[in-house]
Amino acid sequence: MRLFGAALEDYLAEVAELLERYGAVVDPEIDSVILASPSGARWFQIRAALWDERTPSRSIVELREVWRPSADGPYERSEYLYELLDHERDFRRAFHLHDVATYIRRFRVVVHEHCERPVGSTSCHHFAGVPVRDAFAGVELLVGAWVDPEIPDCGALTCLEAR
Repeated sequence: MRLFGAALEDYLAEVAELLERYGAVVDPEIDSVILASPSGARWFQIRAALWDERTPSRSIVELREVWRPSADGPYERSEYLYELLDHERDFRRAFHLHDVATYIRRFRVVVHEHCERPVGSTSCHHFAGVPVRDAFAGVELLVGAWVDPEIPDCGALTCLEAR
C-alpha cells in the first residue's frame, strides 16, 4: 500500500470514522494524527472502546501503522499492529507486521497473528497469518471477532514455533 502525505492523513481520518460507525469511541488521549520520526517515517496510533448492552466491560481495539518514504515519493506501509482485547470474554486477537528481518529469519514469514484465551495464556506465542490489506480490513477483522458469538479456537491456528 502506497500513499502520499495528504492521502495518508485522509486514510487515518477515514479509519477513525469507520470505527465510529461501528459504535466505537475513539480515545482522545491517543492522538489520531500522523506523527513523524527523525528518519522521515510517518506513523499513527488509534485506540477505541467497543461495548454494547450485552457487554458491561469495554473491549479495546488498537491500530498502529508505520509508513516509510519510498524512493519514488509516496509512503509505503512497513509495519502494522491491529489488536482486539475483549475483556468480557477474556480474549485477545491480533494481526502484526513488524520486525520483518527477524520473522523471515526465524519463521520464513513476514506477518503473524496472536490468539489468547484467557488473555496472557497461550500454547503458542506466534501463529501463521496472512497479510492484512489495510487498516480498514484490520477494523473489519477485529470488530468481526468481537461480534462473533463463537470465539476462535486458538488451538486450530498454525503455530509458527512448531514449524
